[in-house]
Amino acid sequence: MRPRRDPVPRAREAWWWLGGLLTLGLVAAGVVAAGVALWENIDMRQLAPALQAPPPPPPTPELPPPPARMAASFDVALFDSERNRAYFPDADFHPAQMRRWRSLAEQAGGVVRTVSDAAGLRGLAPDEVLLIPESPCLSAGERGAVEDHLERGGSLVTNWALGVRDGSCSWRGWDMLLTVTGAEAVRELTGRPALYLTVPAGLATSPGLDPGTRVEVRPDPAVALRMPGARIYWSDWALNPWPDDDGAGADVAVSTTRSGAGGRVSWFGVRTGQAVSDREQALLERVFHNGIRWAAGAPHAAPTPWPEAARTALLFAIEVEGEAAYRNAADIASAFQADDLPISFFAVSRLVEGDEALAEALSAAGEVGTQTVDHTPLAGLTAQDQRIRLRRSWSDIEEWTGLGPAGLRPPEESVDAVTLEAWRRAGGRYILASNEARSASPEIHDVDGGPMVLLPRLMKDDYTIIVRDITLRSRTLAEAYLAGTKKIRAIGGLAVVAGHTQIIEPGARLQALRSVADSVRGHDVWWIAEARDVALGWVDRARVTLAWAPRGAPEAE
Repeated sequence: MRPRRDPVPRAREAWWWLGGLLTLGLVAAGVVAAGVALWENIDMRQLAPALQAPPPPPPTPELPPPPARMAASFDVALFDSERNRAYFPDADFHPAQMRRWRSLAEQAGGVVRTVSDAAGLRGLAPDEVLLIPESPCLSAGERGAVEDHLERGGSLVTNWALGVRDGSCSWRGWDMLLTVTGAEAVRELTGRPALYLTVPAGLATSPGLDPGTRVEVRPDPAVALRMPGARIYWSDWALNPWPDDDGAGADVAVSTTRSGAGGRVSWFGVRTGQAVSDREQALLERVFHNGIRWAAGAPHAAPTPWPEAARTALLFAIEVEGEAAYRNAADIASAFQADDLPISFFAVSRLVEGDEALAEALSAAGEVGTQTVDHTPLAGLTAQDQRIRLRRSWSDIEEWTGLGPAGLRPPEESVDAVTLEAWRRAGGRYILASNEARSASPEIHDVDGGPMVLLPRLMKDDYTIIVRDITLRSRTLAEAYLAGTKKIRAIGGLAVVAGHTQIIEPGARLQALRSVADSVRGHDVWWIAEARDVALGWVDRARVTLAWAPRGAPEAE
């Protein structure tokens, strides 16, 4: 039988205490060593996100140039009735809106007079633009006069819930708005935490706004139409259409249509002054100006977004990183070179330096940019730190390939205003990263040394599709890429098909990339280019100046 433990411990010898202390010392040393190793290898931003400093705000791009306008005025009749003034609880609301609309019409080139009743509406000339904003209440005589104006080929600019109430401001229904716009359905948008409208390319209301420009407005009640064809639409933050919650499919925020007699009707589902910031308001006012000028038949124009009148642009961006960088990058380069397809590579220079064969393969297939020296996120670092890192990465790529890189693909798409300036100072010309979905087009940022272009990535990349979405089938990878390009094509913006060399392996995954190219090659609506050509071409486009010349004037040489 095992003896019981002595309840009174005996005194220990000195050697016993010495051994115990030695053991404790070894254990402590192990803990310290493990802590050092843990500190060196763990990502403290993930371990303690609450301790991180908040990320710096994204840099704000310059506004695109306004459209060129023919210097010609047109007549506008602004409808301002007492019953609509009295309808709104805030006595100052309607007068303020009338002042804003008058100013918008005058800025667009209109010579504005005021009418206030059915008699004034019946006296309109056919070539006068009838401007009826913020007018839910219309009498039977006023509605008839508006319809007569349209039947005589006159044009109309209006907004919100036109004529939904009668002369006593009692509810009447949406029929007048449906009639004048030709819409199939109309719905109110209420209760949304945020409200955005997105502007596709190629519309009468889009000159002076880059393709896919997203405008954020206050989430006040707004109106949406259901109509066929491309329109400025209500969207979510990521530029996806966001129709009404009733299931009617109403998502049109701005419409331009022709009446049966050839008149023009511009309708806006948003109010003036509803934008959330001065910059958003400037963009929104361009939409209003364009709609007013289109209704008046006053010409305006802007340079086409892409070369050769292409509707949309596409680039392939491959990040060269990880243990499989050498083999997979070379295979991707070989495949794209064989297909004569433009491609842009972005290498972590520390991983590939000294590999002359890889440098030759990538350079022969396309352009080579950088992902920095060691894949460290940049935003939030000091200006000196970012400048040193980016200058070194630029020099590494130049030494490796023989050509200084134009492009930077920042790790984790981490960019701030310092990054833009530091990369320009290093010798770069563009950055490929998220732009917070502000638009589907390149952005120009003015920094010391010249313009810096931000190429936005709005599509899911292979990491998001395969790792985050847990998609293992290569067919699904191709489908996700194609869905993204379809969305960007509808907007008319820049589609970035992005991949990583540790994911895009030879075989089905590489074929998923090539299937995207196969789906768009041969279609005139697409321009496929290297990222460098997209960026530099966008700068050249911003330098184009359009001017209207009188008929019969000699052409400029």
